[in-house]
Amino acid sequence: MTLHVSSSERVEVDVDALPLAHLAGLRLAAVLWGGLAVIDVWRLTGTPSYVALGALALVAAGSSIGMRTGTAVASGLVGWLLANGFVVHHFGVLRYDGTSDLVRLALLVGFAVLATRVRR
Repeated sequence: MTLHVSSSERVEVDVDALPLAHLAGLRLAAVLWGGLAVIDVWRLTGTPSYVALGALALVAAGSSIGMRTGTAVASGLVGWLLANGFVVHHFGVLRYDGTSDLVRLALLVGFAVLATRVRR
């Protein structure tokens, strides 16, 4: 990016190419919409439910790369809501099933938090 101060002076400014990628809200939206796309593909292919859970974990972790821990926890939580509502139970119904839900939540949040340690 070039910033023109006057007609005779020229100042070069170094700007991050993707400043919007650092916003937490966009990352959470990516988890939501990416997760919904994963669920659509999973239902079309008819693969086992653990494949969808793994793909949701990758989406949540991928959106958390280089972000803060709070964003990663929120990404894992959004992934868990998608897994609970559309993979375990159908049609978006959310229910608490006990230990199995805690394991899924720990898996999704854990992968997302581990991804915060990855730097570019």
